[in-house]
Amino acid sequence: MAKIWFLLGLLFLLLARLLGINIDFERTEQLTGFDVYGSTLRVRKYNRTTIVLNGTFTSKIVLDNKYVVSTQIFHSPLGNQQFNHYPMKLPTHQLCDFVDMLHDEYGEYLVNIYNMPERGVCPIKPRSAHTIDKVFPTKAIPPFLPSGLWKIYIHTTLKEKEVSKFEWIVKINTDLF
Repeated sequence: MAKIWFLLGLLFLLLARLLGINIDFERTEQLTGFDVYGSTLRVRKYNRTTIVLNGTFTSKIVLDNKYVVSTQIFHSPLGNQQFNHYPMKLPTHQLCDFVDMLHDEYGEYLVNIYNMPERGVCPIKPRSAHTIDKVFPTKAIPPFLPSGLWKIYIHTTLKEKEVSKFEWIVKINTDLF
């Protein structure tokens, strides 16, 4: 009996992988750190079926490797805003190293983001990065993540004191349902 359930589960995962997953932006919000960053990023509908991210992300001060970026991830399996901490995160990095990691690991997904700091630039001078009609890069996310709402907090700290906090929420669903 256990083998049957295992095979059915394996078949389900295979079908979900073959059919793919859909990931859409739900919301993005700056919670703290308005003296360090400014964000006008907003989620909007591009057409009847496509959700995109638009806006400007501005660094207001000179940023260097004294600042540390870390993340926390939460999951709501039913999509009802009841989030549970999920034991997964992006690695904690110093800010310039974090930007370099984004370029190295996710560079192909940074299309439609203009004036972002280049790889290897440190310190990062004040600038505005513009995001225009950015669809969520589904291929950047592992295909085994369960459906539901996902919330990520992005913290920036200086000498272990939080200087900014951002919240991003995305919705993951499979084509199977």
